[in-house]
Amino acid sequence: MSKVYVPNLSAHDHTDAERYGELVFVTKGLLPKHATSNMYRFWMEALRDSQPTDYILLTGPTTLCTIGSAVFGAMHGRLNLLIWRTDRYFSREIIFSDLMEEK
Repeated sequence: MSKVYVPNLSAHDHTDAERYGELVFVTKGLLPKHATSNMYRFWMEALRDSQPTDYILLTGPTTLCTIGSAVFGAMHGRLNLLIWRTDRYFSREIIFSDLMEEK
């Protein structure tokens, strides 16, 4: 079963994302938005056992989402995102080697 990495545990209802896998919360509570080194460490710990089929749920602080996406992409050569649209999450995948071949 895939995992869905949720950048931050908040009051938002993430139930719909469970369709894609087990929810894993990377951080909780308020984070200083300039503490990028700490965010990087949180993501490295959370993604240690991640698989290329796992997802990053785009929610929470932009900087936290950006760092998590970069780490996941560097680890797996792809990025699987869950993006909220109207009433549910949709998946979008980017395989970086495919983009490189298009050049």
